[in-house]
Amino acid sequence: NKPTKYTYTLEELSNYIEGNDVYNSSFLSIISNPSLPRITYVITENEYRPDLIAHDIYGSSSYEGMLILQAGITLSGFTKGRVLEVLPKITLDSILNNL
Repeated sequence: NKPTKYTYTLEELSNYIEGNDVYNSSFLSIISNPSLPRITYVITENEYRPDLIAHDIYGSSSYEGMLILQAGITLSGFTKGRVLEVLPKITLDSILNNL
């Protein structure tokens, strides 16, 4: 559920988590839809830095939480050569604006 007041930015993951359980959220259900378009991103630099990878993909490190949730891996999984299948920025922004 979308709060009436956002914490910091629209991209802040805590805005979309119901209670303390990230798995109990409408946002996770929506982004898990396999019919949504995805882009392929190969980690070639910024190993173990999802903040910098999010900046590279989405233009802002504020998408870090969204990236981690989509990737479904821990910090140690953000290694060189890892292939990520993530939502394009336009799709992700559209989801956030319509929640």
